[in-house]
Amino acid sequence: MKRIPWDLIISKLKNTTTTTEEKEWKQWIAKGDNKLLFIEIQTLWDEVRATVVDYKVDTDACWQELQRRMAAREKKAVTEEPKPQVDQQKVRSLKPAMRRYIAAASIVAVVFLASAFYLGVKISETSVLEQSYTNWGGKSELQLPDATDVWVHTNTTLAYNTDFKSRNRVVKLSGQAYFDVRHDKKNPFIVEAEGLRVVVHGTKFNVEALPDSEEIIVSLKEGSVSLEAKNINRYMRPGEVAVYNKKHQQVTIDRGDVDWAISWADNEREFNDMGLGEICRYLSKWYNVKIQLAPGLENKYQYTFKLRSEPLEEILRIMTRIHPISYSFDELNVLTLSEDDKKKN
Repeated sequence: MKRIPWDLIISKLKNTTTTTEEKEWKQWIAKGDNKLLFIEIQTLWDEVRATVVDYKVDTDACWQELQRRMAAREKKAVTEEPKPQVDQQKVRSLKPAMRRYIAAASIVAVVFLASAFYLGVKISETSVLEQSYTNWGGKSELQLPDATDVWVHTNTTLAYNTDFKSRNRVVKLSGQAYFDVRHDKKNPFIVEAEGLRVVVHGTKFNVEALPDSEEIIVSLKEGSVSLEAKNINRYMRPGEVAVYNKKHQQVTIDRGDVDWAISWADNEREFNDMGLGEICRYLSKWYNVKIQLAPGLENKYQYTFKLRSEPLEEILRIMTRIHPISYSFDELNVLTLSEDDKKKN
């Protein structure tokens, strides 16, 4: 039986792989039919996740849904006429093994759900339930039990105990979120992120705590917050941006562009005769993607449009029709914009 690195696959699905795991991933995905296997698992998993609309996970229902989808896929694979460009011998030899792998993947996916990697609860040693929410794509808005509003960015997890409202207001963050905290003088609201605690009573602020970044960035729009860590207790004022270095456990606070920091949480953003470089700065924040501009493009072209909930590629296609530029994504999902000489002629 072919060994499947489930821990590695789950980390990849969660986008939480370390540098070492990324190397292991590239080695594994390059072997044999592993890429096809992962595509099948990822597709099935995305379909099931898309049906989850509640915070409470019914693992029996998820299991039944996975089985139903597997059966439908197998039936479709038998009855559908294959596309001409596909190696038919390879497909026939792959399917029996693939079905076994997908069945095993489904079991892992149920465990994945039940362990609160997506939407679910986890029982701790002290029998306190932990509610966990993960946003896998785009951005989403949710309201916590104390009426605090939170906008959660792509690949971000927010967790809190079920005694959140009655005992404390502590959340754990991995990723990026914008908070509009309900005022409570007696019970401060606390965001914990990799050694840093952001303590507030009622305010609006953004926290960027990406797992693969060496820094945690806190941008304060309204009110006041205090930052607490080992040997650190600093206060912030509106319009300030704090940068906490995880490795050295040091924090710096300066005036910053808070509007840009929280722009991704807006329902819309309007650009009026704005240069490509500045627009890409906002697109990078809005879609949580790294963007590289070719030399000379920073201020060469200007655009006027309104950004709402359109997919990034739709925006890019429109931009490339207006001016002679082209775009591409690499294997790390880094977006590169360059001048297209062919469109000039």
